[in-house]
Amino acid sequence: MPRAASTTDPRVPDDGSVLVVAPDARRRPARSTPWGRVLAGVVLVALLGGAAVATVGTLVSQRTAERFAVEDATDDTAAVARSVVQPALLDDLADRDAPADRRAAAAEELARAVQGVTAASAAVRVKLWAADGTVLWSDEPRLVGQRFALSEDDLEALETDRSDAEVSDLTEPENRYEGGQGRLLEAYQAVHTPSGAPLLLEVYYPYDSVLASAASLRSAFATLAFGTVAVGIALLLPVVLWLLLRLRAGQRERERLLVRALDAETAERRRLAADLHDGPVQDIAGLALSLGAAARTTTGAGAAVLDESATTLRAAVSTLRSSMSAIQPPVPDRQGLVAALDDATARGRAAGVRVVIDVPATIEAAPAALLATVRFVRESVANTVRHAAASAVEVVVRRTGEDLVVVVADDGVGFDPDAVLSTTRSGHLGTTLLRQIAEDAGGSLRLRTAPGTGTRWELAIPAGGTGW
Repeated sequence: MPRAASTTDPRVPDDGSVLVVAPDARRRPARSTPWGRVLAGVVLVALLGGAAVATVGTLVSQRTAERFAVEDATDDTAAVARSVVQPALLDDLADRDAPADRRAAAAEELARAVQGVTAASAAVRVKLWAADGTVLWSDEPRLVGQRFALSEDDLEALETDRSDAEVSDLTEPENRYEGGQGRLLEAYQAVHTPSGAPLLLEVYYPYDSVLASAASLRSAFATLAFGTVAVGIALLLPVVLWLLLRLRAGQRERERLLVRALDAETAERRRLAADLHDGPVQDIAGLALSLGAAARTTTGAGAAVLDESATTLRAAVSTLRSSMSAIQPPVPDRQGLVAALDDATARGRAAGVRVVIDVPATIEAAPAALLATVRFVRESVANTVRHAAASAVEVVVRRTGEDLVVVVADDGVGFDPDAVLSTTRSGHLGTTLLRQIAEDAGGSLRLRTAPGTGTRWELAIPAGGTGW
């Protein structure tokens, strides 16, 4: 097959060309699935999702742990109030009319009881309040006897005998001696003297101990959460990989079935071509020979009729053989694209047109793209033979990026593209077929021509590719 250096570079844009079929992403065939990227994406999503869940769970556990620590401090204070402080209370402590020595003895009795509690716990301050806001006793002597306004929560605790806790406001006057110890948690509980008078017990704890308890619980939960997520991902990945492999195998099976369907279609076309060749074509060719021989031995008007009939039959044989070539196209992915294009342009050479084919020795493209290329070249060359009166036609095929670009250019008479593309008359069926090939392949089609300047068709279709 003759070859020459291409004078037509499909990568160079055509100024003045006409866009016959615009590229449309909706028509483009689906690209091969990049299974490696899919697997990496699934793993990444699983890791990020697991980390997010574990992180959120850890933050929630932090808040929960802080709440539990506050509740524990509240419960401890309530237990101290009922089991230690209230049994040590005497009426003289809250009775302002009691003798000083008896009030001092009551305060000393309470101090001994509270001392054991503060020594065994993290409490940094203890206060005992009367209902009117007077500090009856405290381990800070400077507070004893002073009176401060009780908050609504304090008054509610006195009335309802409930326990509660909150972060202490160290800017309040009654808390001026607690400065320098960091944030404090203030827990309070109502207690009663033997005569039933309600008093309010307040115990102050370092808030750092609350945070330490919360951090311990958070650390345990984080270990559990991240460990669970890691185990879940480790168990999930083999299943995901198995599913991806099944999907990949299914896709390949569908591709094999498609190839087998194309092979079956090709085999059927070969059978039809063989039937035509061995049957009607041979019969008609033989009849044409017989009529030609009879015309040569016959005289008069009958000889002319026989000779005309023989000519008509020979033309019919030629047409049938061209149809056989169309029915039985070569398979480009197996026989090679060059051989397929050589066959597709045979009609041009038979008509005396010089054909130059410029195709790489190997070109990576899907079978569907190669078949569309052969169909396009066959129809373009057929149009050249029928309408262009050309002496030469050049076929160039290149892989550019993700597209397969096919250019068919001739040096014929050309035509007015606006007049041809704006009509649907049957005389322009070839142009319609070229449009359909571009649309079916999900590509674009450009035309550059004018009367007396030749014709150049450019088809760009998705080449297809391989995935993981």
